Amino acid sequence: MNLYLYDGDGGLRAVNVPAARPLRWAAWRPDGAWAMLAGNRGLVLRLELRGVDVAFAPMPTGSTHNLRGVGWAPDGERALLVGNRGAVLLYERERFRELESATVENLRRVAWAPDGSCALIAGNAGVVLRFDAAARTLQPVPGDRAHTMRSIAWRPDGAYALIGAYASRYAGYPRPHLLYRCDGRYTQALLATDDDDDALALDWRPGARPAQALALVVAYREDQRPTNKIFLYDGAGFDRRPIEAPATLLGAAWAPDGARALVCGERGTLLLLTDAAITPVASATRDNLIGPFWRPGVAAASALLLKGPDEKVFTA
Repeated sequence: MNLYLYDGDGGLRAVNVPAARPLRWAAWRPDGAWAMLAGNRGLVLRLELRGVDVAFAPMPTGSTHNLRGVGWAPDGERALLVGNRGAVLLYERERFRELESATVENLRRVAWAPDGSCALIAGNAGVVLRFDAAARTLQPVPGDRAHTMRSIAWRPDGAYALIGAYASRYAGYPRPHLLYRCDGRYTQALLATDDDDDALALDWRPGARPAQALALVVAYREDQRPTNKIFLYDGAGFDRRPIEAPATLLGAAWAPDGARALVCGERGTLLLLTDAAITPVASATRDNLIGPFWRPGVAAASALLLKGPDEKVFTA
């Protein structure tokens, strides 16, 4: 199994991962010291970069759940891992503890509020859970619902989190919604669509002042061939970016400096987004790429990308 390192200058370097089970997600500790990689049947690995070398160490979780998402608290003292059948694991003081969940639905992504007071978890059947950091408890968040909540990220000023959804009419909605906003107390539908769009990835530009807040959203619609959509949301309106990509886009994230974003997808698709353009990047691989996961707290920009399964990976 491989993962890839993006060095910030346009190149990818393949690294062999000492694990037999698939990896589904990764997250760097906020200081960039190491990354936590999570995957199937409770697999968790610690990754450290030591110069050009990559070191891995297993982190026993005691769980057999397929883990789909990881999120670090802003202070780096704890992390939440989420997965199938409502699994929520709290990592704290170098130990994992499974929390009593409020759902049996598969959970996909987790994002912490910038002040660390809570985290929001998004999953299947429109589930949104709130983790209270002080009480260490999970509660469902009421409000509007989607077929599946795919992606989530908090606005840098903490006003609310943006949630991307699979806007499927299969769930019985006459005009489904692609995006939602949640302040931790209520989930509100934000953007309706006439297509069966799937917002697989979104990320707020880091460090921006409230007046400059900007979210990057990547979605696709499956027809005879995938129709990818990239747009920016500033809290008031949407700016669609024209995009031609031969394969489904699966992930996107801003670099820590907020000056550019990396977008990745199937068959080695890699794009660099700036204010001026969206530029293809030669990846030298045909692997399906998941991520990217930028390393924070270091001067040289670098990111991890995971190798996705060979089949369709929109359920990653």
